[in-house]
Amino acid sequence: MPAHFPICLDLAGKRCLVVGAGAEAERKAAALRRAGAHVACSTELAADDLNGCALVIAVEVDLALAKAVSRAAQTRGILVNVSDRPELCSFIMPAIIDRAPITLAISTGGASPALARRLREMLDAIVPRRLGALAALAGEFRVRVRHRIPDLVARRAFWDRLLDGPVARLALAGEQDAARHRLESALQAVTENRETPREVA
Repeated sequence: MPAHFPICLDLAGKRCLVVGAGAEAERKAAALRRAGAHVACSTELAADDLNGCALVIAVEVDLALAKAVSRAAQTRGILVNVSDRPELCSFIMPAIIDRAPITLAISTGGASPALARRLREMLDAIVPRRLGALAALAGEFRVRVRHRIPDLVARRAFWDRLLDGPVARLALAGEQDAARHRLESALQAVTENRETPREVA
C-alpha cells in the first residue's frame, strides 16, 4: 500500500457532500461543519449532487453506490473518501484528537482503522484538555512577537522557553488571564533587553 501525504484542508465556505445514513454519517457531516463547510447529505447519488463540491464522503453504503460515488467524484477531480474501502478513496480519514485550534491526526494509511482508533484513545487520555487554549494564546501574540523579535533564532528560543514554563502551565490550568499577563511581561522584558531565562521559564 503506498504511503499517503498528510495535509489539512481549508473547507471554510466550501460545499461538501456526505452520502449515507446513520450515526457515522452524521458524525462525518458534523466534523465537516465544524471545519466551516456547507454540508449536503443524501442517501443516494443524484446527477447534480456533486456540482460545486470540494469533497465527498460516502459512509456505510453498499458496494454499488460506493463505486458510483468514487467514480463520479474522481472523474470530476473531487476528493472522495469511502469508509472502509481504501481502494475507492482519493484520500483517507485519520482518527482525530480535537483540541481546537490544535488537531492531532493518526493514520495507518488505511491498513488498520481499528488500530488508528485505539491509538487515538490512548493519546486522547494524555494530551492536555486545554492544549487548544495554549495554542490560541500563542496565536494571539504571534504577530507581536515576530514584530518585536525579528531574529528567527531568538524568536524560537523565546517561544521554547515560554512553552516550557509558567505561561504554558497557567494556560493549561485554565488561568488564561494570568497566562496572558505573564506572556505580556516576558515580551516586554525581552524588548527592553532585560529578559533573563528565569523570567520567561
